[in-house]
Amino acid sequence: MRGWLAALFLSFLTAGLSPDTIDLHEYGKLTLYPVGDWNIHSEDLGDIRIRITPQDRKVNAACLLVVAPGGPDDFPTPEKLVERMQLSATRLRKSGDYAETKLNVKPFYRQSGFGCYYTLTDRKLVGKPPAPLEYKQITLGLIRLSPTVVARLQIMSDGEETQPCQQLLGMVEGMELAGK
Repeated sequence: MRGWLAALFLSFLTAGLSPDTIDLHEYGKLTLYPVGDWNIHSEDLGDIRIRITPQDRKVNAACLLVVAPGGPDDFPTPEKLVERMQLSATRLRKSGDYAETKLNVKPFYRQSGFGCYYTLTDRKLVGKPPAPLEYKQITLGLIRLSPTVVARLQIMSDGEETQPCQQLLGMVEGMELAGK
C-alpha cells in the first residue's frame, strides 16, 4: 500500500488537483487529497459525513466517511482497533450475505494515526457482470486520526483491486488531520 500511496501523491502533484479541507471545529482540519475525478461533499450532522462520488457516471464506486470528533478514545492502540474490526468482520461474514469464508483485516499505512479495513463480496452478485449502482464489494474500515477523532469508512465498488477502489483507499489512507 505504501507504493500505491506514493504513486497517488505523485499523481496528485502532477495533476494539479487541489486538496479538500473539512473543518472539524475545535478538533482541527481534515484534508483529503483527491486522486482521479471525484466529487467530495461534506455535511456536519454532529458527526461529519463526507461523501466521495465519481464525476463520471460510468465509474461504479463511492465512499462514505463518517468522522466522529470529540468522542472517547475507544482505540488507544492499533491492536484494540484491529480486534474491533476482526469482530465486526466475523459477525458480517457469519450473516451469510457475503461470499468470503475467511476475512483478512488489512492495515492502512499512515503518517500519523492508525487504521485498518476489510472487504466483503456480495454473495448475490458473484459471477454477474458489473451493473451501475450494484456494488459487488463493500470495504469497511476504521481510522484513529487522533485520540479524539475517529473516521469510519465504507467504500462500495466492483472490487478492491479496481482502479476506483484503489483511488478511494489511497485518498482515505492519505488524509491528514492538522491543528486543534
